[in-house]
Amino acid sequence: MYKLNIDRDLGKNLFENESKETKDWIVNAIANIVIVDGIIEKHEFVALQEAIELLESRDEVHDLMKKVKDRDLYEVKDIKMSLDLAINVFFYLAAIAVIDGSLKKSEKELLNKCGLCLGLDNDLISSVIRWSVNQMEINRKLSQDLQRSIQGRDLIIEKQLFEN
Repeated sequence: MYKLNIDRDLGKNLFENESKETKDWIVNAIANIVIVDGIIEKHEFVALQEAIELLESRDEVHDLMKKVKDRDLYEVKDIKMSLDLAINVFFYLAAIAVIDGSLKKSEKELLNKCGLCLGLDNDLISSVIRWSVNQMEINRKLSQDLQRSIQGRDLIIEKQLFEN
């Protein structure tokens, strides 16, 4: 797998002045994306950590973690927010959906639903999903290239150690 570097400014700065309703929607959407495929990857806990930081009380954190543990999906409902925020939220959700190196059918269907609930049009939703899959492939290739580079470095070191 590869590592998703979630833009910490997105969760902390972009969402901090939003209404409780907006924050709760985002937290619920993140939790749904993480659990919809039935498998919680270790990389997805980064996204859950970001979601937890948006919550206001220990009870909310406990409730969220119970829902995640039980794999109990929240209902995704329509929400009103600015187009700019909606697009940023959707990119964020799409990045989380591919964090495990694949986009499963259940994740894609949930992304589509989230996009529609955010008021985004189908063309934009499709474009963002294609972008996330493209990013996933770029990250996979980068990871493979990095691994080959590390192996090359190890061979150079090994050669030097055995020659001396």
